[in-house]
Amino acid sequence: METSLDFTHLMLVAFLVESLIQTLKPLYDKETGWNMDKIISVIVGIAVCLVTNVDLFAELGFMVSIPYLGSILTGVIASRGSNFVHDILKFVQGKAEKQKAEFEGVG
Repeated sequence: METSLDFTHLMLVAFLVESLIQTLKPLYDKETGWNMDKIISVIVGIAVCLVTNVDLFAELGFMVSIPYLGSILTGVIASRGSNFVHDILKFVQGKAEKQKAEFEGVG
């Protein structure tokens, strides 16, 4: 069972890293320069998560060794909008339900 948990964490980390890259990549374009709308969105997302102490990584059981970094990364993810965050929550909920069903089946 530990192997599936490790694999689930690996999948989740890969998903979160990809989402962070896809969020940060369009901030600057060689032809058009800085995308101020995206930059403001990221700044607001980070600020809201820091002020409200929202940390997706802590909620998912990932211990971040640098204080506030989990909230900062969560803010970057949140800046992509509610549809994207909803997709993350569906992914996490599906994994949690699967693990709960496996646990209940053991007893």
